[in-house]
Amino acid sequence: MSCADCVTGVVQQGSPSGTEVNIAGLPTYSVGDSPSSQIIVVGADVFGWRFNNNRLLADEYAARGFRVLLPDLFNGWEIPRWTLDANDPMNETPSLFQRFIARPLSMSILIPFVVRNGPAQTARITKFVENLRREQPNAKIGYIGFCWGGRYAITLNPFFDATVAAHPSQVKFPSELDAIAKPISFVVAKADHYFDGRRGEETEKLLKAKGSIDAEVVIYDGVQHGFTTRADLRDETKKKARDSAVDQVVDWFKRYLV
Repeated sequence: MSCADCVTGVVQQGSPSGTEVNIAGLPTYSVGDSPSSQIIVVGADVFGWRFNNNRLLADEYAARGFRVLLPDLFNGWEIPRWTLDANDPMNETPSLFQRFIARPLSMSILIPFVVRNGPAQTARITKFVENLRREQPNAKIGYIGFCWGGRYAITLNPFFDATVAAHPSQVKFPSELDAIAKPISFVVAKADHYFDGRRGEETEKLLKAKGSIDAEVVIYDGVQHGFTTRADLRDETKKKARDSAVDQVVDWFKRYLV
């Protein structure tokens, strides 16, 4: 996993409104109506459950009527936030330290991240959702994953009532699409080097060929990998795409978590 866009973006300003709890042994950011029978589990990008952007996005979903849970699926080993500063796209005159030390180092950090979190991710997610099913057997549970977490919206799709894969990475295409058995929506950046518009169109075609699976693919122009969580909202094109993606996610879960 070597991906400049994975560690590029803007930190959003704001104070998250949820609380930190422990579910199935995992520290979890929880926001929204606790007794709600409509639950969204969030699989974070590489910056993890503590990243302000991910929490603020969870708040937005919760404000639209869901209970939203953002667990620590990395066991505390998320990518540090300083990598965003090192790769700040707005900095047109980076220092020598940024160019020759900080930026290369931010790329190298991704390698041990993959080794440390790859195999463990599936077990943590399945344990988490199994716990939720026991505690709230009548609840409808959806999953949305961003970037790193997006792959598990595909591979673990059957564990949920519906899933959303937002600019997923590391997807083994097309073999991992075989796992999909429940409704799934894709949020795709047209120029994403991991899962671009063409790949999105191929995915939609393959899933429609199955016939029994409700799937949609929405392709966004003018944005890159990571745009739903780390877009520069001062850019009107990126803000519009990001806000439209929020509506896409909410509409999908309102349709299937009933």
